[in-house]
Amino acid sequence: MKTNKKLIIGFLAILMGLGLTNCEEDDFIAPDVAVSSFDVTSAFPGDPVSITGTNFNTIQFIFVGNAQAEFQLDGDIVTFNVPENSEIGNNTITLAMANNYRVTAPFEVLLRPIPVIEKFDAFVPIGGDLVIQGLSFNSEYTPMVTIDGVAATITSNSPTELVVTVPSGLADDEFLEIGISSIHGETTTTTGFMARESVLTNGEMQDGSGDDFPGWEKLNGGDRMTAVVGEDAYGGGRSMRVDPASGNPWDNQFASDPVQLEFGAEYTLVLWAKAIDEGAFFRFSISQFDGSGADYFYGEDKVLEDFWQPYSWTFTVTNDLPEHRAVLDMGASTGAFMIDHIGLVPGAVGAGGTAPSILANGSFEDGLTGWESLNGTHEISTTEFYCGSSSLTATGAAANPWDTQMASDPLDMVAGNDYEISFWAKAAGPDGFFRISMSQYNGGDGSDFFYSDNLDIPEDWTYFSFVLSDVPAVASGVYRLLFDMGETGQTFFVDAVNVREYEPPAAPLNANGGFEDGLTGWESLNGTHEVSTAEFVSGGASLTATGAAANPWDTQMASDPLDMEAGSDYKISFWAKASGPDGFFRISMSQYNGGDGSDFFYSDNLDITEDWTYFSFVLADVPAVASGVYRLLFDMGETGQTFFVDDVSVVEYDPCE
Repeated sequence: MKTNKKLIIGFLAILMGLGLTNCEEDDFIAPDVAVSSFDVTSAFPGDPVSITGTNFNTIQFIFVGNAQAEFQLDGDIVTFNVPENSEIGNNTITLAMANNYRVTAPFEVLLRPIPVIEKFDAFVPIGGDLVIQGLSFNSEYTPMVTIDGVAATITSNSPTELVVTVPSGLADDEFLEIGISSIHGETTTTTGFMARESVLTNGEMQDGSGDDFPGWEKLNGGDRMTAVVGEDAYGGGRSMRVDPASGNPWDNQFASDPVQLEFGAEYTLVLWAKAIDEGAFFRFSISQFDGSGADYFYGEDKVLEDFWQPYSWTFTVTNDLPEHRAVLDMGASTGAFMIDHIGLVPGAVGAGGTAPSILANGSFEDGLTGWESLNGTHEISTTEFYCGSSSLTATGAAANPWDTQMASDPLDMVAGNDYEISFWAKAAGPDGFFRISMSQYNGGDGSDFFYSDNLDIPEDWTYFSFVLSDVPAVASGVYRLLFDMGETGQTFFVDAVNVREYEPPAAPLNANGGFEDGLTGWESLNGTHEVSTAEFVSGGASLTATGAAANPWDTQMASDPLDMEAGSDYKISFWAKASGPDGFFRISMSQYNGGDGSDFFYSDNLDITEDWTYFSFVLADVPAVASGVYRLLFDMGETGQTFFVDDVSVVEYDPCE
């Protein structure tokens, strides 16, 4: 800390000459206020200052510039702290007495050297050296570094650079925050850090001038890839903007310099991105197409949100190549976006991103484009809609399901993959139901491989979703989604239809939804809950419990509190199966709290079959709860059946994305 301790000799004569001013009453004789010394002539806001002198008992106020300072008097010494709102730089200390009698002296308020982080390595493994560059890292300021709250040992320290060892005990599959504190204050990183090593060069996009990015090559569409710096960039640094080609994926193509990867090993490409316009999406592939099979992996397209967040693709090295290139295929996007902090790290990492719908015009904003009315009459409603300003409407024939039937245009689906179908629907009156199916009946050759149960359609907009696992090859070679609405005479409305490649959400609000870490993140409120390693959808574990054959809550499991906000929309999803017939349970949110209404949601009883089945619910406009705590509960107690639950997730949800 700069203190410049000095004994001010002769201050009395100087201040007497500067500070004696008008007496407003002829009979007022002001006692001479004399300053003999300051302990410092400069200080930081908040630091103490002491002045020694005489007649200080007549002081009424002390100012540093225009900022008033509270003071304490102890004999001939007055002490105060420099106000936090003092103007930085050269100032004046004013001692104010009665009748406008003032004594002044020059004083400097110093800029407090709070640590400033300018640049750091975004991908460093546990035990590795993390280099942080910035300002005010001086050793005399006793800097300390934490990563996700865990102290990191400093191995090298200069005013502009810290080198620390990434500590053990950190999560290495998520982005973490770095903090630096000193005697002058603390700061945290505005961009993410991951405790894994990346094999890519300049993934942070910081190196380079103009629109160049060393370590990378613009294969196609280079004039549409430009540097962005300042507040629009990720963390205020330097990012790359990609303007749309609205063409083939490879029309905007950005590739890393060649790197070596271990044959047969698993890796994840992770990056941060932000949509500038609607319609922003892209994919990752490896390695560069050469016509000889070097391009062995193409990841799914990821639709980008209009805020910075991470996205990831995990793949296995199936081609034994001497070198590989990470390629971003960005040309099919119809919206501009930005990318930054690209890493290629060993192992699997889930970091967000939603696969785009492969179905066109699912919200019917473009009329019936992308759809075909096979039987009956289908129209567009502009009076009823869930998203946008229109929906599909049709009235059933009160005959066969297919007598009122609408089909999507053919979908680009791949046999063996999993897909999620979702939509919103409502009926104009009671007792309406319909089913969906896939794909179109084709003379009995089995192309129509999926029929849902009849779905009760209420008179309020309701969310429906289904996951089709391991989609079969179809003899017709064509995949279409069909709405079979003909069995009742009711009028229906359908909106926000999506067909997406299915993958469990990468970053749900709840912890340990796959129960791979036992029951961490969950609390068994009533009954017994265990982890099964014999039954699971993914990973190697699931939750299991046997109902009490009593009240629903007599076998009850609750998540740890979730970071949810009142007024937002959330999607709850999970997989479940029963070990035998006639099992059912419900879910609820949040926990009952003495009848104050915190338990605002109860699902219907859900029939749990002996096969793994996908369930999902959307909670729109979640209310504030009196308890202040949001928890997801599984109420399994009403039957005596044994259940298994896996891949539970609660995510913020945009129904109109």
